[in-house]
Amino acid sequence: MAAQDRRRYIQDELSQMGKVVVSELSSKLGVTEETIRRDLERLEADGVLKRTYGGAILNPVKRQTPDVQFYKRAVQRVSEKRTIARNALPLLEGMRTIAADSSTTTAEAVKMVKDRSDLTLLTNSTVAFQELEDSKISVVSTGGEFHRGTLSLRGEAAKSAIKRYRVDALLFSCMGIDENAVFDSRPEESEIKRALIEQAAKVILLADHTKFSQVAFVKVTTLDRIDYLITDKEPDQRWKDICAEHGITVIY
Repeated sequence: MAAQDRRRYIQDELSQMGKVVVSELSSKLGVTEETIRRDLERLEADGVLKRTYGGAILNPVKRQTPDVQFYKRAVQRVSEKRTIARNALPLLEGMRTIAADSSTTTAEAVKMVKDRSDLTLLTNSTVAFQELEDSKISVVSTGGEFHRGTLSLRGEAAKSAIKRYRVDALLFSCMGIDENAVFDSRPEESEIKRALIEQAAKVILLADHTKFSQVAFVKVTTLDRIDYLITDKEPDQRWKDICAEHGITVIY
């Protein structure tokens, strides 16, 4: 089993049981205990768990908020999200104003620019304020109604505030993309994404390879509105052709 698959299995076990034991994982996954310990070290660095003697427990912060969808998504495909975030960094060089939605993938990208004192961030994410509390970035909130599940701000007040700003680029993610459009699962979040898209000079979509050829409940925007698609691995030729047809630069 690949390291990525092992770590995903460990995360699933933690979500269900709240703790894992090194010896049990070693037996179930057919790898050495040292390999499991390295996996736990990596997941601890990612904020997923806290190591204990002989095993690990779910990160106490996440265990206290089991109903918060954001934290559940945040521990999924962490490696892919970080790869995408790193791939986005060169695009942001030279930009002075960016916007970001409340997605977990975008949150990883925001963490990586926290030392830039020349950058202003517009966002509806309340997590961004926590992550950037000690950063050099100037953070501007959209305001709006707080949604506990996504830890985001939304509603008419947020959309109205967004219209007052213009940014060099928007970073946003989605639940799926097909050959024509970008999709998300929540109508209210999709409205915020659309509002941010309208105020951005460049629109940067962050999506891992599992989002390709997938649709969800709400259509956010068409592919023609996307300038860059940043992903974690090289797309197949079909998707390269689709992006070329819509004028999208693909970065992986």
